[in-house]
Amino acid sequence: MNKQMNRRRYHWGASLALFGAITTADADVLYMQNGDRITGSIKRIWDGELFIESDYADEFAVKMESVERIETDGDVEIKLRDDSELTGRFGQDESGAMVLINETATVPLALTDVEELEEPEVHFEWETRSDLSLGGSRGNTETNDFLWQGYGRVKFGDHRHELDLRFDRKEQDELVTKEQYNSSYFYSWFFSDSWFLGSGIGYERDPIRQLTDRFTAGAGFGYQFFEDADRLLEVTLAAIGVRENIAGFTNDSSTAQWNLTYRRDVTSDMEIYHNHRLTVYLTGRSNQIADTTTGIRWDVWGDIYLNAQLNWNWESDPAVGKQQTDLTYALGIGIELD
Repeated sequence: MNKQMNRRRYHWGASLALFGAITTADADVLYMQNGDRITGSIKRIWDGELFIESDYADEFAVKMESVERIETDGDVEIKLRDDSELTGRFGQDESGAMVLINETATVPLALTDVEELEEPEVHFEWETRSDLSLGGSRGNTETNDFLWQGYGRVKFGDHRHELDLRFDRKEQDELVTKEQYNSSYFYSWFFSDSWFLGSGIGYERDPIRQLTDRFTAGAGFGYQFFEDADRLLEVTLAAIGVRENIAGFTNDSSTAQWNLTYRRDVTSDMEIYHNHRLTVYLTGRSNQIADTTTGIRWDVWGDIYLNAQLNWNWESDPAVGKQQTDLTYALGIGIELD
């Protein structure tokens, strides 16, 4: 009887030890100066802080001076304070000292030597986002507001494809006061870590402002300052050909276009973003266009988020009788998949 109980205890103990080993092997580990251990997924090291996401908490930051050493279950990309860059997995040697292990060598490395750390770039990644904003009023004035936006991105190695769609419609007392359609596709080829060449096409329609249609096509180059799971900043400069029909007249023009795209996580659940596009007509009709989108996305449950957004559009030479500025406030809900 005692032998059977001891044997059962041994089997249970072995199973639990094996489960614990498997679980630990699939996680990064922070060994803190005070003796604590934190397991999870290390996202990055930036500006003196280490960001980690665990099973029991959203991503949070730990001061680097509080960390003694780290272990990772997979390769990471690091930049040292002497500006050299290395890729490998953090572990420890026989003496317990921290080392970086890769295919060619095992390098002793102090955590104080690490300036930045990022997860390796994924060869294939994708994301798609769709959000809807509705508004209206009843009583002396009856209004209906509808704004739908969709965005999709697919990246294969150095090649990226992006599709952007938007439909904005407003009614007041059954009279349509706004009806804008916007769509664009952009392809980028990264010929270095930060520089890329790109080309794209676009379509725009705004019958309320007597814009029957506007077709654009062009190419240019861009620079990406940074991109990871928590932040993005890039700019592009392009030469764009434009064909547009305004108030029944067709115009062909050549333009120069400047684009900026920015986003950043301010907390684990909240992201701010700002995109703007400036277009200057070089030939054809005299015109300049500015489009900006600024907002906040707040994750509320799973892939569902709330979106608060401000769109501002300015055109120096709109159709006769139309205003130069168009402003839209939007509050809605969306879903993001990746």
